[in-house]
Amino acid sequence: MVPGDVIYPVVLVADATTGAAVTGLVTGNFSVDYYLDTTTPSAAFTVTEIGSGYYRVNATLPATAGYLNIFISSAGTVVTPDQWAGEIEGQDADSIFAVVVRPLSQLAGASELASEVPLVLNAYRYKSLSVSVVDQNGDPIDLSGYNNWTFNVWDQTHTGSVYTLASGITGSALGVVAWAVPEDAAFFSFIDTAIAAGNNTATLYYDMLADEAATATKTATVFRGTLTLTRFEGPN
Repeated sequence: MVPGDVIYPVVLVADATTGAAVTGLVTGNFSVDYYLDTTTPSAAFTVTEIGSGYYRVNATLPATAGYLNIFISSAGTVVTPDQWAGEIEGQDADSIFAVVVRPLSQLAGASELASEVPLVLNAYRYKSLSVSVVDQNGDPIDLSGYNNWTFNVWDQTHTGSVYTLASGITGSALGVVAWAVPEDAAFFSFIDTAIAAGNNTATLYYDMLADEAATATKTATVFRGTLTLTRFEGPN
């Protein structure tokens, strides 16, 4: 990210006592704390309710380069995910145009190559997903020559992926990465453990990798982020 950019984390807000989704909150109900290296710059943000306990946080990055941590909270609730971290680069975006892409997810806003794109899935449900990758002018990045796509899911120990999907992933000339998570994906079992512990969600992590066009040894992290599992809606 570059100084002054806006990021769009999507969070789930649940009651700290009952675990029920909390609706009707506004910007004033949230606290967003910024920590840039050793400083605490002012936090510029707005919050928009999406529905069913989900909220989009429009967070304006500080005007100074450095490593940023953002912590999101709301009194009496549990916010998932409750933090975001990333590097704010000082370079002029025009000077790195050739290597910068901006993934746009169906859930969040724009980010750079390998930055966070949060995903939320209902456990044990088939889910078709897509992310559009465009440059800083909004033009599609041609991904038709990229190959060896893999979608990997990790738990917080990061000692080995708990799930890998290596088929059915496509990157198009129009910059769209499309894939589908099947109903029997092994990592869905993490929601069972979470529910047994009295929680309604389970937080995992994922990355989407591919070999750069015409360069088989140049594997790139196209995008990555938190993967939040929620309870499924009802019986099959």
